[in-house]
This record gives sequence, structure tokens and C-alpha cells, in this order.
Amino acid sequence: MAASDEALVAAFVNGDGGAFDELVRRHSRRVYGICLRYFGNAADAEDAAQETFVAVLRRASTFNGASAFSTWLYRVATNACNDIARKRARRPRNAGTDVAQLADLADPDDVLANRELRLELRTALQSLEPEQRDAVILHDVTGLPYADIADRLGVAVGTVKSRIHRGHARLAGALTHLRDLEGDPAAEPTDAIAPPTVQP
Repeated sequence: MAASDEALVAAFVNGDGGAFDELVRRHSRRVYGICLRYFGNAADAEDAAQETFVAVLRRASTFNGASAFSTWLYRVATNACNDIARKRARRPRNAGTDVAQLADLADPDDVLANRELRLELRTALQSLEPEQRDAVILHDVTGLPYADIADRLGVAVGTVKSRIHRGHARLAGALTHLRDLEGDPAAEPTDAIAPPTVQP
């Protein structure tokens, strides 16, 4: 059984450098995602993510287990973002956003990788063009409004609506095809997907 984050922190504090490497492996993608959502640009996000893990190296012994390690880590990441924004006089996109909200905004790739999403739906989503798939997931699964999706993808709101509309049409066809292959003639096509329950 894999060691918990908390056990890895304890091991690192006691001198196990490999434990720190494992923590980085587990959390680097999410930390970078938090930093990217904060700043909205990759350069600052990469610097902030690096500063986050430097801070963890220095402050791991202060982690007292009062909250989950991931919660503590995401606060460290947000503090790193705040420090860089202040030093560089940045105007971050999501300054002041609660750390839990920054951490919980799923990336489309994270959603597709989630095993709680039905295989049929994941297969159908993967059949879409990438720009359509991202827009559909961000709207239907993550629940972001059109304006936020447009900002995140760097396109106009009208383009987002068009991608979602076309994505829904193709998704309906893909789902119908998959159900036919499974021998479900009673299945009716749908022009949208109902947001599934995606467990963290």
C-alpha cells in the first residue's frame, strides 16, 4: 500500500529525500494548475510552483497534521503566488480566490482521467476535437460559465458557445454509436450531457 502524504512528510523530515521526491511527483501537476489559474500565464506559474516546493523543503517540519497535507500544500502555493505577484507588481487573474476553489477547478485532462466518470462517457468525450472536448468538459462537468471558459481558453464567448453546441451534437452521436455497439436499441440520443458526479 502506498504511503500517505502525511507519512511521506514525516519520512522526509527524518531524512528520507526520496519521500520528498514522491510528494513532488504526486502534487506537482495540481500545484502548477493552482499557480496557472492564479496568474493566467505559464512563466509566473512555473516560478510560483518551483517556489512552492522550495518552501516545502524549508518548512516541512512545521506541518503539524492539523489539516490534510494537500490543504497545507495548496496554501503554501497560494502564498508563493502572492509573494511573486507582489514582487513583480503583477495583477493576477484570481488573486483573493479561496485556495480550495483554485485547487478544485478541474482540468479537462484530469476529468478524463477520473475513473468515476463512466467509461462510455469518457470514450465519447475523447472522440471530440480537443477544443470542443475542453469546452464541453469545462461547461458541463466542471460547471464554469461561458465567460470564464472564454477567458481560460483565450477565445470569444461566442466561440465557446459554438464549440459547446458542436461538441454536444458530436457527443450525442458518439454516445448513440457506443450504445448501439453494446446492444441498447432503446437508448435515445441526447443533445447535451448531464454533469456526472466526479469524486475528488
